[in-house]
Amino acid sequence: MDQTPHSISAQRLMFDLGTHRMPQVVDVCVPEDIALAPWRIPGSVHVSHQDVADWAGTANRHVPIVVICQKGLKLSHGTAALLRSMGFDATALTGGILAWLAADYPRLSLSVAPSVGTHWVLPATRDRRALSAAWVVRRWYDPTAPLLWVAPELVSEVASRFDAYALELDTPLPKAFEPRGLMTAQLSEFLDDIETKTSPVVTLLGALRNLHQSDECLVHAALRLLDAAWVAFRQQIGQEAA
Repeated sequence: MDQTPHSISAQRLMFDLGTHRMPQVVDVCVPEDIALAPWRIPGSVHVSHQDVADWAGTANRHVPIVVICQKGLKLSHGTAALLRSMGFDATALTGGILAWLAADYPRLSLSVAPSVGTHWVLPATRDRRALSAAWVVRRWYDPTAPLLWVAPELVSEVASRFDAYALELDTPLPKAFEPRGLMTAQLSEFLDDIETKTSPVVTLLGALRNLHQSDECLVHAALRLLDAAWVAFRQQIGQEAA
């Protein structure tokens, strides 16, 4: 249990990672701290503590916010208090980004991971691999990432024209994301199960495309299925209570 008021532990936040339960995560680390630990928690966005009031105008008031700084002290607690004064449900991450990294939880490398707001171009194959890739993008990189679905042979050219990030999926899913700065062995194992069709979610993903006409509706439905599959996988390997 978290001892400090208005705080959340790294372990508790980890339970929600990779699902729709994940709060909005705001990283207010200052540049010198980022230089010492050039990572970000999956799904987080970096905002200067001085600009948080402006950022709040774009935030979802119905989703809780977790604020992160280097050590979980003055910057994160001050920012969370400011957000609460504006009507948000906001807490600070106990121990900050250093506690998250010390626990060896998943992280994104700032040197290679696409930034929040980047458009992603994916092959419009509507199969389990494409839907799983969309889940990784939305749950691990950017929860509101714009997804551009095009013919597989056009992915690279469209990305170039629209200053977007190409995800061609011509390699196994885990390897497709390794160069994109995502560091987590458990996610790789989960994606391997989908790749080899051993995951029970594969059959359901295959049936979904017959129920949804638009790509975005299909993705929305697939996200919840994959959320559930991810939680079940974590329970299976003993990382989350059943």
